[in-house]
Order: sequence, then C-alpha cells, then structure tokens
Amino acid sequence: MNKKHIPNILSVIRIFLSFLLLFLFKNQVVFILFYFAIGLTDILDGYLARKLKAETTWGARLDSIGDFVFYIILAIYLIIEHQRIVIYFGVPVLLVIIIRLGNIIIGFVKYKRLTMIHTIANKVTGVFVFLLPFMLILELNVFFIITVCMALLSSIEETAIIFRSPKENIN
Repeated sequence: MNKKHIPNILSVIRIFLSFLLLFLFKNQVVFILFYFAIGLTDILDGYLARKLKAETTWGARLDSIGDFVFYIILAIYLIIEHQRIVIYFGVPVLLVIIIRLGNIIIGFVKYKRLTMIHTIANKVTGVFVFLLPFMLILELNVFFIITVCMALLSSIEETAIIFRSPKENIN
C-alpha cells in the first residue's frame, strides 16, 4: 500500500466510526472511546497528509465529508442525549445550521461543487464542538454557549469568504 493513501484511509475510517456512534449513545464508555478514536483520526489524517506530502483536493474534500457526517451524527446525539440544553439554545443553534447550510448552497451555486472552507476559526470551532460531549457529561453547560458563539462567528466568516472569493479555495 502506498503511504500517501493513509490520510484518505483515515478519513474513511472516521466516516465509518461516525456512523457507528449512532448505536452507542446509551453506552457512555464505548461511545467516548469511539468518539476519541474519531477525533484522533481527524487529527492524524491532516497531519499525515502534510508530513507525507500527500495533500490533495480529493483528500481535503474527503476530510470535509468526514466532518459533515460527524457533525450531523453529533447533532443527533446532542438532540437525543442533551435535549434540554439544545432546546434552550435552539434559536442560536438553528441560526448556525441555517448559515452553514446556506454556505454550502451558495458555494455550490458559485463554484459548482460542495464547498466547506478550512479556516482557522472553523478549526478552532471544530475543537470546541469535539469537546462538547465531554463538557456536557461533566455538566459544564456554559461550554455549550461558548461553542455556539464560536460556531456562529466562524459560519459568518465562511460566508464572507465565499462571497468575496472569485474562485474556490477550501484551504
């Protein structure tokens, strides 16, 4: 096997593990182990792509698909397992979802492909989102508010980039 395929294989594993999370919500220990493995593969795929000089447009898209699948499944988890806080902050969460979906649609119309931009704010938001279940298990609900604010700011930044950029540059 060519070493340059390892980052993409890790992205595919992350997608598969994300789907498995759907069956693990009630088993907190196993859920956390799989969740941690998903985070690890997300970190490693980008790191190895850079280290192995295997960065490709396809790899970046596969990473975005992995992020999208993971975030959808995480949203399902939060709605099922932490329903009260999600409902309480439903309007800002819904606003983030609408802006994110709008960015995908606008990017598709403008660039003729699905577009999710890898900005620093999106990466920081990704870390906050990843930590969210751990913080909610520890009942640190204020972390949810901080995460939603970060997601809102990074979503708006992404909208501005899409509108201002004449051609797609996901990195």
